[in-house]
Amino acid sequence: MNTILPRIKKHFDALQDRLLCFREQEVQVEGWFKGEMLFLLSGLKREGVIEGFGREAGNQQGRTKVDLTIALGGSTHWIELKHWLVGVERGARLDPPFYFGDPTSVGIVKDFDKLVAVASEAPKWFLILLTGNPGSELWEKGLARFHRKFTPRKLLSLSTPKEFPAAYFLGLLGTRCDELRGA
Repeated sequence: MNTILPRIKKHFDALQDRLLCFREQEVQVEGWFKGEMLFLLSGLKREGVIEGFGREAGNQQGRTKVDLTIALGGSTHWIELKHWLVGVERGARLDPPFYFGDPTSVGIVKDFDKLVAVASEAPKWFLILLTGNPGSELWEKGLARFHRKFTPRKLLSLSTPKEFPAAYFLGLLGTRCDELRGA
């Protein structure tokens, strides 16, 4: 998954006007993010960069639905998408420590448990679009809060805010360290 992150970044670099608009309007549009990802993945499949992809994929029992799967390098990668506004929404300050610490569907702990429950040893990821780059300090504080509050769950960040413009950040997170080797 981290091998295609530069292509994903290039796509979203061209959409900064929209991302700035979302931040100004104080809105999270996860459906739009998913639509952009499907558009991008369609192109990557045509180019042969990925072998295929699926949406709303489920495990064998069919109860768990994950936002995306990507066939890449002979493996199926399971991905949950999130869109987080960094700033103020209706007077409330929103930042990575808030989101990472939230036990509801606003945060990611429920999605983490859903990913881990998928009956597959394949890599499992979060791709989080943050409109408004939070900077490295807030990102790291958020991850630390998640690990402290929801232990023994573990996330590993494979992207850093300093690699992205002020308009946005794409946080790529792996759910287990052993799944990240060679991914």
